[in-house]
Amino acid sequence: MFAVVALVFSYLSAKQRREELQVFALSRGWRYELEQPRLVDRFTGAPFGIGFGRRAYNVLYGSHDGRDLVAFDYEYKTQTSNGKQTTTQVHRLSVLGLSMGVPMPTLRVDPENFLDRFVGRISGTDIDLESEEFNRAFTVSCPDRKFASDVLHPQMMEYLLQHRQLGWRFERDSMLMISTGGRTPSQIDATLAVMDGISDRVPEFVWLRLKGLG
Repeated sequence: MFAVVALVFSYLSAKQRREELQVFALSRGWRYELEQPRLVDRFTGAPFGIGFGRRAYNVLYGSHDGRDLVAFDYEYKTQTSNGKQTTTQVHRLSVLGLSMGVPMPTLRVDPENFLDRFVGRISGTDIDLESEEFNRAFTVSCPDRKFASDVLHPQMMEYLLQHRQLGWRFERDSMLMISTGGRTPSQIDATLAVMDGISDRVPEFVWLRLKGLG
């Protein structure tokens, strides 16, 4: 009986979320898609490419302040075994991607222990910056140390410390923010505001250099 009640509750919750996002998309002039398999391989790095049964669904396509955006629920499964019984765990996350309009080195800024939720700490990849408080709060990885230090200047670090629960990355031509669970419309708006704050604080000379003009 409990299993039936849980199944019905899960169905109704999923239905309510779909309807909520459809209304939200319509109010913004965005497009809603129930599922989009191509997004499963659109980005790289944890949590993408992990596990099996990967899905991208409840997809929103739109524009924010002149930038293309995509928001979607992402799901993958992992299995553990004790030798007698195999247990399947479903991991559900929310992905929000905002186009930056120019290719960039991959820069990851994750709250401490964020990566441990997916694949564990990869030793030797951290970049330490001038602020010890920032280094304690975040793990930074980037193949281009100068790019990382140019982007993560003191004013940027101060801003990020006000949002130390949020992880983000630059990848290809986009900024990504990934969180556990599913974002509500108000949480999508709040996340976009933080993403604006980050992109606005990237120095102009960095954007010019990325465009080949500096």
